[in-house]
Amino acid sequence: MIDPDLPKLFEDPVFDDCTPRSAQPWVGTYERLSHLHDRIGSPVPLLAGGTTEQERLRALLELTAMADPALFHVLFLHQCMTIGPALDFGASAEDVAELASGRSVGAAMNTEVGLGSSSAAIRTEAVYDPAAREFVLTSPDAAAAKYPPNVGMPGLPRLAVVSARLLVSGTDHGTHLFLVPLRSGDGGPAAGITITPRPRTSLLPLDYAAVRFDGVRVPYHRWLADGAAVSAAGEFHDPLGDPRLRTARSTGWSRFAWGAVTAGLAAVARAAVAVALPHAGRRRTVDRWGAVEYALHRPNQQRLLFGAAARALAATVVSRQVTEVSWRIPPGGGRGRGLPPAVMGELAQVKVAVDRLTDEAVDRCRAACGAAGFFSENRLIEYQALTSAFRAAGGDNQLMLLDAAWHMVTGGAYEPPAAPRQAPGDGDGTEPDWPLLLAARERALYERLAAALHGAAEAGAEPSAAWHEHLDEAQAFAEAHMARVTLQALAARWRPEPGRGPAAAGTDRDTGAQAGALAGLLYRLLGLEFVLPHADWYAAAGLLSPAAAAGLGREVTATCRRLVPHAAAVVELLEVPSAVLRGPLAGVDYVRDLTE
Repeated sequence: MIDPDLPKLFEDPVFDDCTPRSAQPWVGTYERLSHLHDRIGSPVPLLAGGTTEQERLRALLELTAMADPALFHVLFLHQCMTIGPALDFGASAEDVAELASGRSVGAAMNTEVGLGSSSAAIRTEAVYDPAAREFVLTSPDAAAAKYPPNVGMPGLPRLAVVSARLLVSGTDHGTHLFLVPLRSGDGGPAAGITITPRPRTSLLPLDYAAVRFDGVRVPYHRWLADGAAVSAAGEFHDPLGDPRLRTARSTGWSRFAWGAVTAGLAAVARAAVAVALPHAGRRRTVDRWGAVEYALHRPNQQRLLFGAAARALAATVVSRQVTEVSWRIPPGGGRGRGLPPAVMGELAQVKVAVDRLTDEAVDRCRAACGAAGFFSENRLIEYQALTSAFRAAGGDNQLMLLDAAWHMVTGGAYEPPAAPRQAPGDGDGTEPDWPLLLAARERALYERLAAALHGAAEAGAEPSAAWHEHLDEAQAFAEAHMARVTLQALAARWRPEPGRGPAAAGTDRDTGAQAGALAGLLYRLLGLEFVLPHADWYAAAGLLSPAAAAGLGREVTATCRRLVPHAAAVVELLEVPSAVLRGPLAGVDYVRDLTE
């Protein structure tokens, strides 16, 4: 449940027009950031609080994403990707307070322009100067420039978390993190820092830049040492004991992004549906036979929009399950080992799953709204800008899927689903067990990939070459696993009780019971739509009869038809406050609002 005071922050006129009209729209974005900081800023960051404070931060991020995706991008980088590692790696209380109050705006500077997947091979150097007990930060060449942090706007105090390889007495100790002020008192770049603003982007426009360091002096106390130290005699000590472990620990700050990004993505999916679904109930359409009808009464619109609603709510359930672990900070901070690799892998897959679900939901909403879905004033294209950005930002989705497949098929932690003993609910009049159907295909894809890699190894193939020969199978396996895990998470909350099918929606007067029945219908819809693209495979495998496989599409249509009378109740499930919705399509008279 959202704190009722938080939506009021977005009723201010500063949020009335967030569309990127000017040549430098980020000026307004930072004004809105200041508006929020003036009202929520304090010496103690929300991220450092308990469950209640972190839930408040998540709600703030969700509402901000709905109201202004570009502002969400700035806010999560500040609140999570700067304050998060500052707390977790042991920044000074003064620097934490500087960020928490909003006096300086945070930035995250990790990715380097000249090398794909550069997080694992950072080239920016931090050389320890024993005489001054400082670190000298240098970009060895243009390819090591940090790109593309949103730090190009002059006159704004910025305090960035910067990743760099630490060298002490010529020895490389892996990637470490540093807090670096980017601008001097006059608002220009600090000594030794070159900030090159990049041209304005059409989608998610911010003050993106390339940043290089040339002998930048960083005080010892702004090394986010995480328990490491350099003695007065110049001796280096790291409790992790291995540069590779230190690099893994430093790159693990991405978890703060995943907790925030998944919340924001799920929120824009809900907001998109909250705009498009009621609009379809107001928008009149005519078909080839001249019949005039509201759009929502058309089966194609029903499939688009209720499928979008199911994905938006699914993304919300999945994202909220990982907030606590993504943002977990040990008491005291600054001496942790980070999350276990297996947990980091699970969080990465959640990020991919939520981005996919959100992108599909927003795309369906845009399609349902026709040409109006393209224009920024209706917000939907701005929401999709966020999903497009995070296809690569915060970790490339495809690479993270392939990484997951590699670990599952070559490691010992993954246990493939058990082989189904019989067709999961086909032919006896009962509802199919959708997660079991998905599990059967996941197991088959796992066995095929494992057999292919084993055969290549037996034939003496080089491991890298063998792996790259089977990337399609690897991605298909990881996607099948992701679909099954997602639907299993929903089954625990949404699946109707045995003997009470989803047709019960609307028969209960009790609000809670009706919400549960609607969730059951949405669960069924997702199960159908996850299985439908592979209907022929299920029929060939004997897991669905040919008739059942051929009828999946009709079942999707029938399920959506049953949801039509409850469209308003579905919108209520989204929990999107009216204060964050703007644009003609969100109003009751869109014709007037689009023409006046």
